[in-house]
Amino acid sequence: MPQSIPETPDVLALKHLQFLSSERLAGRKVGSKGGQLAQDYIISQLQHYKVRPFSSDYRASFEHHNFFKSIQGSNIVAFTPGTESPSKFIVLSAHFDHLGRQGSKIYHGADDNASGTSALLHYAKQIQQSPLRHSVIFLFTDGEESNLMGARAFIEQNQSLLTAIVLNINLDMIAGTQTTQNLHFISRRLDQILTAKQLKLLARQNNPVEIKSGFHSPRRSERTHIRWELASDHAVFYQHKIPFIYYGVGEHKNHHQTSDSYENINQQFFLAAVATIYQQISFIDQNL
Repeated sequence: MPQSIPETPDVLALKHLQFLSSERLAGRKVGSKGGQLAQDYIISQLQHYKVRPFSSDYRASFEHHNFFKSIQGSNIVAFTPGTESPSKFIVLSAHFDHLGRQGSKIYHGADDNASGTSALLHYAKQIQQSPLRHSVIFLFTDGEESNLMGARAFIEQNQSLLTAIVLNINLDMIAGTQTTQNLHFISRRLDQILTAKQLKLLARQNNPVEIKSGFHSPRRSERTHIRWELASDHAVFYQHKIPFIYYGVGEHKNHHQTSDSYENINQQFFLAAVATIYQQISFIDQNL
């Protein structure tokens, strides 16, 4: 674990990000040793913060079979009960897996998605210390890079819970590059849980970083359009008609490249994005 970053509230998320994107974890590919180390780290932090597992164990393992091989992964799922509506759940999600290693090349996945994972660990600590009105499930998914396997497994393993989930907030790539300036989001079905007035107030929040609605697809001849509502783990909640918000920066030059490393993220933007998203979470929780 790196020791160069002091453990203060405003930069603790950076400490997580630096470790999760380090060479030791070798890109955190699902089913790999690096992925296992990521799981161990997430669990150790949750235990340190006294955030309880959602069931008897933090790990919720799953297995996926295809014609060529079997892939095994494990989500990490934790929980803090709400103070006023404990039977209603907000699911905060972020995937911790990435592309792993190819030969001598390591795809560190600092922005994708050590950034979202680190923010989620930071929120777990904050919410455990000051619980929200609604119960919160902290869902760290494995296998997102392999057809959203972890999010699909969570839904399959928690069918009885679906009607009690009021919202999914998904974090995927919130650190960007050194030139990133704006955080983006998309949402669906928020008008089912918030009034028009509340949605306007949410949009007018005085945030540490500017938030823009919508994502721009990259201009590539082979990929001219991305369905952003299906682009990450929030897709699985969307397909089950659960309202969601997805926060990210969109694609950039380091996306799925070896250059997506800790040195190439925008650290100050990341910290501002972490604070901004938490402000949004708090507003939504108070107004649900």
